[in-house]
Amino acid sequence: MKKIFFLLFLTCGILLSSAKEKKEIPIQKDPETKQEQRTPNFGSDITAFYQDGMIYLQFAYDMGEVEITVTNETTGEMWQQTEDTAFGSVSITTSTSAGDYYITIVTDDASCYSGNFSL
Repeated sequence: MKKIFFLLFLTCGILLSSAKEKKEIPIQKDPETKQEQRTPNFGSDITAFYQDGMIYLQFAYDMGEVEITVTNETTGEMWQQTEDTAFGSVSITTSTSAGDYYITIVTDDASCYSGNFSL
């Protein structure tokens, strides 16, 4: 019985240590791109999270097509993707490598959003 509890405890410890937390990425609109919004917005236009090599973006309203660029400024790696925001969320595969990351999102109306995070 002690062996079963030990194995259960060990398994739980391994699973919990391998699970990674979501890391919130603060995204801000570039003040120089003061385009009129398509719909009213009462919070942040874009919410972003990083988890296990993926960046998940949620959009407060349909911004049309957006060009997403993620750069690991430490290694020079770059990922680019064009996505339609009609469904409200998109994801982009990046890396799990340590470094300082910078994300830029440019909308159809030339509004620019950006944020950064470190791993």
